Amino acid sequence: MNHKLLNKLVFRGMQKNRKTLIPFLMAGTFTVMIFYILQSLVYCPYIYYKGVEAFYGAQTIAIILDISSQITAVFAVLFLFYANQFLIKGRKKEMGLYGVLGMSKKNITYIMTAETILYALISMAVGMMTGTFLNKLMLLMLYKIIGQRPVEGLFFSTKAFGNTMMLFGIIFACCLLHNVRSIRVGNPITLLQSNHTGEKEPKVKIGIFLLGVVTLAAGYYLALTAKTASEAINSLFISILLVVLATYGLFTAGSIFILKRLKKNPKFYYKTKNFIRGSNLMFRMKHNAAGLASICILSTGVILLLTCGCSLMMLGEKNINRLYPTDVKIESKVTGAEQGQREITQIRSALKESGIQTSEEVYRQYKTIMLRKDGQKQTYADPDMMYTDMGSCIDTYLLSMDDYNKYVGTNEKLSEDQVLIYNSDKEWKSGEVLDFLGKKYAVAGNVDYRVTSYVLDSTMSLFESEILVFASEAQINGFLEQAGQQEDEDYNVYIGYQTNGALSKEQQELFAQNVNAVLPDVEIHFKAEERHFFYNIYGGAFFVGIFLAMLFLMATVLIIYYKQMSEGYEDQRRFQILSNVGLTEKEARKSIQTQVKLLFFLPVGAAMLHMMVASNVIRLFLRMVLVVDAKTFGMAIATVSIIFLLVYILVYHITSRTYYKIIHTKSC
Repeated sequence: MNHKLLNKLVFRGMQKNRKTLIPFLMAGTFTVMIFYILQSLVYCPYIYYKGVEAFYGAQTIAIILDISSQITAVFAVLFLFYANQFLIKGRKKEMGLYGVLGMSKKNITYIMTAETILYALISMAVGMMTGTFLNKLMLLMLYKIIGQRPVEGLFFSTKAFGNTMMLFGIIFACCLLHNVRSIRVGNPITLLQSNHTGEKEPKVKIGIFLLGVVTLAAGYYLALTAKTASEAINSLFISILLVVLATYGLFTAGSIFILKRLKKNPKFYYKTKNFIRGSNLMFRMKHNAAGLASICILSTGVILLLTCGCSLMMLGEKNINRLYPTDVKIESKVTGAEQGQREITQIRSALKESGIQTSEEVYRQYKTIMLRKDGQKQTYADPDMMYTDMGSCIDTYLLSMDDYNKYVGTNEKLSEDQVLIYNSDKEWKSGEVLDFLGKKYAVAGNVDYRVTSYVLDSTMSLFESEILVFASEAQINGFLEQAGQQEDEDYNVYIGYQTNGALSKEQQELFAQNVNAVLPDVEIHFKAEERHFFYNIYGGAFFVGIFLAMLFLMATVLIIYYKQMSEGYEDQRRFQILSNVGLTEKEARKSIQTQVKLLFFLPVGAAMLHMMVASNVIRLFLRMVLVVDAKTFGMAIATVSIIFLLVYILVYHITSRTYYKIIHTKSC
């Protein structure tokens, strides 16, 4: 056949199917754009390039961007194949007509190949052009979030360009192969009548339904019963996988099971409204259950990503103050109080030489030991088992009553069988009994927060933390000796200073040089510098989270649109049948509207439920690196959920217009 005629058919087919084609091209373009921008930022010289950091923490941000671009690549494969399914479904009738009119399969293959090449060229060209212009804007946005000064100049990454071309070229080629195969193996008459083939009532898949119930219960149980950060690590990804499987199982099989049960109830089913809605819903769920489950999972992902990102930024200063209670933080090890005092004298001298004026000095010394919790008992932890059984380990800090009194300005006394306690996962009350290393101690009170804020090591947040104050130093040495440590084991020391005004970069460098010259083994941290690093890392994570949330939201909107389009053409015939059997147009329209609203809001309702259950384990997971209080995290969930619901309702109103326009159009 003449190629000129085939090319006309290509463009005519694209124009005729623009209602499904335009959203597909928009999705492809948007996905290309996001992947290209992320890849460009990975290789951006203004972030991290060839081993050189443009700012403190830039390498970590580059790693986060690279991981997110890989997630986007996997998502692009799954999502574009899913969208392609809707696109080819609407073309089968058209291709069948070409076959009936005498067109060969070779000609049909040519048409589909030409169309796919055009789709790929449009998506990649527009996506990368848009991405190139938005690169600078995204970089400026990232710099704004992490508190960096804006940079001048544009950049173009040939590496990002090549990776994008290769990935999406392969995706579109695979879509073409699938489409050609599905058309070439079909009979033209069968393809022509594909939209009019009779349907059988769906059967209940008991195995899938029971699997969905069991996996949902197991996933929820793991999420709700996690009590510590280590338990959250062990259960988070397993519970997510279980809930995803449960969502697909219950949407596909559970919905049919419930509708079948309702059908067997004569009092409910044999009423005009329920009879019509129940029958139609059964066939709707047969076709749309997987799509509804996908909308539910994607909605949960959007809410989850934005909630975590908002929590990171809302709790920024609180976490910085927890990690660095003073403007200058010095960590060291000493063999006794005398050595600690000598270090303080040398550090004071270094402060004076560096021109740093301080308003407060903090000194804390303590010893540490790792314990294992076994019910109500605390025993020594086996070092070989520590990281395989993190949920039962307690990072314990031991102080004598004399040191504690000096730190908080009190003059309290403890007997040999009494203890003061702080525990990160349990609030102890006076009078309770602590079973510590085979001996019982009465809890005399809680450790003052003025000790807690300086002593706890934030890098050990994977474990439960505990501070114990005993009557004497001899008791502590006895515990360490039992554990195989020496009595003169080094003390851990925290020395901190609040400064009068901000420190310049030169002052920080000079102070570090002066201290390291006399105390080479100490670690020095400046709060201002660490604040900068904190916002760089978590600001970068928040930036990436926004990108991925936008991608998931776009996918959700497109799936909803295609679902509305698909259901619109199916309901067009149902609407006419209902009118023919005696229902008024108003009754038929009301019946269909009720079904549409039910199916539309079912996924977002399930997503909200998933998020409520997951909030416990997500909060514990974030506690590994952050202080996350329940109130702030709950506010973040509520705010994000309300905003997402409003966007979801807006999408419903926009897409429903197309749906109702289709069903009220008379079919030929």
